[in-house]
Amino acid sequence: VLQHSVAATYEEQGPSPGYRMELSIFYVVYFVVFPFFFVNIFVASIIITFQVQGEKLMSECSLEKNERACIDFAISAKPLTRYMPQDKQSFQYKTWTFVVSPPFKYFIMAMIALNTVVLMMKFYDAPYEYELMLKCLNIVFTSMFSMECVLKIIAFGVL
Repeated sequence: VLQHSVAATYEEQGPSPGYRMELSIFYVVYFVVFPFFFVNIFVASIIITFQVQGEKLMSECSLEKNERACIDFAISAKPLTRYMPQDKQSFQYKTWTFVVSPPFKYFIMAMIALNTVVLMMKFYDAPYEYELMLKCLNIVFTSMFSMECVLKIIAFGVL
């Protein structure tokens, strides 16, 4: 539908590929951006409704002050620490500090974004050299993500 819309010209004229490229922006916004925000709004409204109903049930419930405080604590409890190797001189600890560092996380996020772009660059009847370049880039990204996996297994352990 996007290709037909972009190629559409005037009435009583044939299609011309790439005639109205600005329509592609409409399709991206309409089919990607809007659904993303509407799904988030829908999920947020469900969560808010659930919280309001839970608070209403808690206020109507005949619990003592201590019991209510215990339930509130259990609901809002979050772990205070994360996994960290005990021996700070070990290779595992050094790998762990590298894996949990913000630069490493940003690097992996950038690699994911670049990999997505590279995967979108494929098109029908592309030149052989172009497809070979995309294949090589895909191998590079796959090896990078495999290396990330190995580093995280070393840092966090097998289990």
